[in-house]
Amino acid sequence: MVALTLLFGIGVGVAGAVSTVSHWDALPAADREVFDPVSQSLDGFQYAQLIMMLLGVLVVGAEHGSGEIDATFAATPRRGLVFLAKAAVLGALTLVVSLVAVFGAFFACQAALAGKHLDVGLGAPHVLRAVLAAALYLTIVTLLGLGLAAVLRNTGAAIAVAFGLVFLAWPAARAVEGVSRLPDRLVLVNAAERLVATRPISGPHAYRIPSFGMAVLDLALYSAVLLAAGAWRFTRDP
Repeated sequence: MVALTLLFGIGVGVAGAVSTVSHWDALPAADREVFDPVSQSLDGFQYAQLIMMLLGVLVVGAEHGSGEIDATFAATPRRGLVFLAKAAVLGALTLVVSLVAVFGAFFACQAALAGKHLDVGLGAPHVLRAVLAAALYLTIVTLLGLGLAAVLRNTGAAIAVAFGLVFLAWPAARAVEGVSRLPDRLVLVNAAERLVATRPISGPHAYRIPSFGMAVLDLALYSAVLLAAGAWRFTRDP
C-alpha cells in the first residue's frame, strides 16, 4: 500500500504537471491567473488518501477478521493500551510515508513545471505550510480508517464507509445545497483542497470550500469522533 500511495501520489501529480506545461499556452487567461503549482503537485493524493485510509482499516479489521485479535488481547489484556499503541505506531509510520510522498510529489512536479517557469520553491508564501498540511491530512485519514475498523469490527463495512467518506460525501453534500451549504464545508476532500491551496480558491463553486480554520476544525472533529468511538468500541466485548 505504501508503494501504491507513492505511485498515485507522485505519478498522477507529475502526469498532471506535464499536461499543464504542454497545454499552458492554450489555457484561458483566467485559468492561468488562478493556477496553483502546489495544488497541482498534490493532485494525486485525492486517490492516495483512500489507499491510506484502507491501510488504517486493515490494521484493526484484519485482526478481527482472522480472529488474531483474541491472541493480542490474551497477551495484552489492557485493550485501551493496545488501541493507543496501534494508533501511535500507525500514525508515526504514516506520517513518515506521507512526508516522503508529498515532498517527492512536490519536487518532481516543480521540476516538470519549470519547463514553463511555473514552478515555486518551498520558501514561497504558504508553500511549505501546504505541503506539510498534505502530509498531516494523509496521516489523519489513515487514523480515521483505524477508528472506523475498530467501531465496525468488519473490514468490508469499514472499507465501504471509508469509500463513502472520501468519494461519496461530496455529491451527497451537493445534493442538499438547497437546504444548507454547511455539509459542503464538512466534506473531507473540500477540507483537503483548502489545506493545500497557496492561492485564493475562485470559481462559481468556491463557496463549497471551507476556510482554512474550518478545514483544520473538520479534521480535528473527524479525528476526535472516530478515534474516541474506536477506542470505546475496542475495549468492549465481543
